[in-house]
Amino acid sequence: MDTLSSPAISSVAIDAQVERVKSFSTDINAPLNGLTVALLGEVGTPEEFDELRQRMRSQDQKHREGLQEIQSVLDDLLQNQIMEAMREKVEEEIKSQIDELVREQVAQCLKEHIPPALQDEFAMSKRELEELNLRLHNSESRRANGKLRSEKPNDALATMLMSDGSVSAAYPKDLKGLFSLDADTISALIKEYELPEPVVAEAARDRSRNLNRLMHFCGVRYQLVD
Repeated sequence: MDTLSSPAISSVAIDAQVERVKSFSTDINAPLNGLTVALLGEVGTPEEFDELRQRMRSQDQKHREGLQEIQSVLDDLLQNQIMEAMREKVEEEIKSQIDELVREQVAQCLKEHIPPALQDEFAMSKRELEELNLRLHNSESRRANGKLRSEKPNDALATMLMSDGSVSAAYPKDLKGLFSLDADTISALIKEYELPEPVVAEAARDRSRNLNRLMHFCGVRYQLVD
């Protein structure tokens, strides 16, 4: 699993914690400022001096407690919340990978427990099913293309699949695109769809004949005149 970067903590949560720290700092500094004024003033009787010394001890204790509270807030911010965000990040990554792990384990289990002959039979059946689906798709496309008419050149041309199950990038989107194919593109399509080799003749007649062949393959029912 890739190394996780430190996840982002909610800005609202951070702002709240910062405000708490500011509040503690204010609570600590206010009495210390008052104590500073007292120290700068005129020292009175021994009783007043003892009282001042007690106040200094009390403020020192409050100062220590305040610092501990600030440290506690920072610990919560830097540890608990970050760890929670990291835990959620880890759970998300585990969830995203678990399906792939299950598929790999199932595939390995089937490979170990299914006899090789049965595996070959399954692979053959899978290929036959793919070929059947391809032929069915092309048959339905030819039926749809057979309803197209030249007076509606912008009507969509149903797709024809190549032997690998994909559609050629050069395959036209409509009748207008089909009729405007140049000779080189027509020849390339004939090769991609594994039709009989293009006729080599005069350029104009060659294009017309090969376009007619391509139209027939796609199910378009009328032909260009040579």
